[in-house]
Order: sequence, then structure tokens, then C-alpha cells
Amino acid sequence: MSCFLKRRDQSLILVDYNIRNGLYYQIFRKDQPSRPNLLLSNGTHEYTAFLDEKNNFHVIAKNTRNQIIHFKETSTKITKEILLDDPNNTFNIDNIYAISVRDQIHLFYYADHPSTKTPELIYHLVNEPLITPRPIATLYSRNINYDCMRSNSELYLAVIMKNDDSYNIEIKRFKNFKDLTFETFTPVSSQFPIIYCKICIDQNEIMHLVYVQEQYGKYQLIHKSYHHEWSDEKILYSCGYPIKPVIFIYNDALWINWNENGNIYAILSADHGSSFSKSIHASIDDPDVSLHSYDADQDASYPLICNQLYGVTYPVPKFAVLHSLDMDGIHINMTPNTELKLYLNTIKNAINHSVSKSKLEEENENLKNEIIELTQVQRDITNQYNELADLAKRIQDEGKKWRELYFKGKTEIDFYKKRVKQLEKSLSSNNQNTSIPESESQEESTVTESEGNSGEASDISGEE
Repeated sequence: MSCFLKRRDQSLILVDYNIRNGLYYQIFRKDQPSRPNLLLSNGTHEYTAFLDEKNNFHVIAKNTRNQIIHFKETSTKITKEILLDDPNNTFNIDNIYAISVRDQIHLFYYADHPSTKTPELIYHLVNEPLITPRPIATLYSRNINYDCMRSNSELYLAVIMKNDDSYNIEIKRFKNFKDLTFETFTPVSSQFPIIYCKICIDQNEIMHLVYVQEQYGKYQLIHKSYHHEWSDEKILYSCGYPIKPVIFIYNDALWINWNENGNIYAILSADHGSSFSKSIHASIDDPDVSLHSYDADQDASYPLICNQLYGVTYPVPKFAVLHSLDMDGIHINMTPNTELKLYLNTIKNAINHSVSKSKLEEENENLKNEIIELTQVQRDITNQYNELADLAKRIQDEGKKWRELYFKGKTEIDFYKKRVKQLEKSLSSNNQNTSIPESESQEESTVTESEGNSGEASDISGEE
């Protein structure tokens, strides 16, 4: 798999390997391509290339001595560093892929567990020398792939897993590179074998997942998307050959492209994966079409999102589907198709205008519904207010009655209080009048008693 790197100065770098030239890189510019530059004479087909945030290119490759070597471009030269050394091929390292995110280099590869010989997906944070490579997942086969995608400084990884009799696709978003913590989704779980998967995230932050599922000897191409929640699966294509589809987004259009038994096919979606066209034969017709890795400068203005493309390398790089649509100078030897770009932009503006008009109509309808709802709410509030006003009036009337009863009762109480005082006065005067005669009668009785006593005394003395 050749690697293409699109730099911000419009140049295109090809990193490739053949037995005759070894591992080399070549720079294509509009004037002329450079001579091939040797990187590794004892290289192998296991290598990967990418650009970092400073627009320097990197190559990580495995040589015939089972060493993993990191080549890094600087302002003056290309440096070389051995990352791993496996002289006895104990780990059987392959499927190498690396990417730069947040100024850190992330390396992935398959390797056998040293004791169980079970293949594992290994993660290696190259910039941190004190952190050793660590396994992410245990694989049920080396024939399945994994996919890695960068989006808005976030790193996503799609892995095919097998749990008992279930085949799953796990998508992991890296939360911490050093601690190796993830946020994991499992959008696919199937009883049928899954042999291939690819992910891509568009400008609207919609994640697209395509995968190939084998069912009763047929290979089904299936699409799912994620925007707040996962969509239902859509079977886009079915054939009798195992295929390796790629997914890329160019000028807001979603393309799925694959090689089926030497024939190049493509499917288009212009509405972010809601619907798809029928499959077509791609216009590129070359028996040497193969799968290539692609990486572009992260600050480039190219409306192209992908990490793999089908195409050819000789005599000049040419990518399937994109070669017929190129309006931005992605192909170094082609003049941008400005007429096609103007035509498509006009159509897009018309569609956007139509969409905006329909959105306004929909918004107007929504506003009408809101007005109706608010009118009903206002009626309910008015009814409640009227009920409360009526209740308040009744309370006032009732309060007026109680106030009248209060004053009436208070008047009666005052009257009885005065009457009581009058009675008390009359009783007091009567008591005083009755006390004088009683004293006089007491004096009379006293005198009478005295006279009686003296009479008795005289009688006693006479007897004597």
C-alpha cells in the first residue's frame, strides 16, 4: 500500500516500496517530480507515512531484520530512530499504521502475544519514551482490519471484535493517551462474520461507518451513521467477492469506493448518508488500481476527508473518482476544473436557497402553531384569572357580611357592658340604703335587753 501526503505548499509526496528500489519517497510538484530518495534498502511492504502538525512528514517501517524504524523529516535532514527490535520475529508485527494528533505520534500494529501467540492490536505512543506499547484488543483473526480517524484533534479507532458467537464493531474515542482510556461505542453486533470496516467524520460531525459482512457466501456492504444516535443499517451492495471499501468526503458529498475483482465501483450520497445512489463503474480504467493511504496537512483548505483512496502511482498519481471531480488541485499534474466547480457551486447555492426557503416555510408553520398554542395558553390564563376574580369578589362579599356581623356584635357587647355597669351601681346604692335600718333595730334590741336584765335584778333583790 503506497502512501500519499498532500502538503500545504501543494506538493504531493509518495512513499512506496518495491524490491528494486527498496523503501523510498518521491516529491511531485507542478513543474516536475523529484528523483526517488532511498529511505531503507532492506525495507518490506510493512510501512506507513503521515504528516505532523508542523507539515513535516514521517515514515515508520519494518525492515528485513524485524526492526521498526521511525524516519522523521527536519528542516535540514531526515533522522532515523529504531522504535522496536524483534530479531527472532517473536511478535510477528504487521498492519502498521501511524497518525499525528495533538503533536503526538500514535502507532498501531498487530503483534502476537509472546506466550499465547494470540494476535493483538497494539498501541504505541511514540513521543513518550517511558510508555511501553500496550494491547488494546485481542483479535480473532489477522485477516480483519482496523481503522483510525482524526477529527477536530480527536482520535477515533474502529476495531472488529468477536465475543462468543457474536461479531461486533467497537469504536473507541481516545480520552487520555497516556492512561489509555476510551469512550467506547458498539454500533454493530451481528451473528454473521464482519471482515472489514471503515469510519469517516464529515464537516457536520456526523460519523459514517461502512463495513462488510459475510452472509451465506454473499458479502454485504452496509452503512450506518451517528449524529446524537446511531441510524439503522442500510445494505448498499452485495456481491460474491470479499471487498475492501473506502469512504471519503469531497465537497460535502459522501463517496464509497471499492475494487471488486478488478473492477472499480462507487456509490454517492449527497445528503450526509440519508440516501445513496446505485453503484456505478468508476471512470478510471487501469488494471494497476490498488489501495493507498492518504494524509493531508491539517490546516489545508482542501474539502477532502479520508485516510485511504484507490488509485495508481505510475506514471503520475491518480485517484479513482476524485480524478474526474478534482476542482482543488489534489492531483499535482492536473489543472483544477474551475468550470465544474462553478457548476456545482451554482447547484449547491440553488439547493441551499431552496432549502432555506423550505426552512422558512417550515419555520413559519412552526410559528403559527406556536401562536395557536400561546393563544390557547392565554385563554386558559384569562379563564383562571376570571375564576380568581370571581372568587375574590365572593370573598370580599363574605368579608363584608362578617364585618357587619362583627360591628353588630360589638355594639351589642358595648350595650350589655353599659347595662352591667348600671346594674352594679344600682345594686351598690340599694346595699347602702338597707344597712342603716338594720343598725337602728340592733340598738333597740339592745336597749330592750338591758331593761329586761335590770327588771330581773330587782326581782331577785326583792325576794331577798
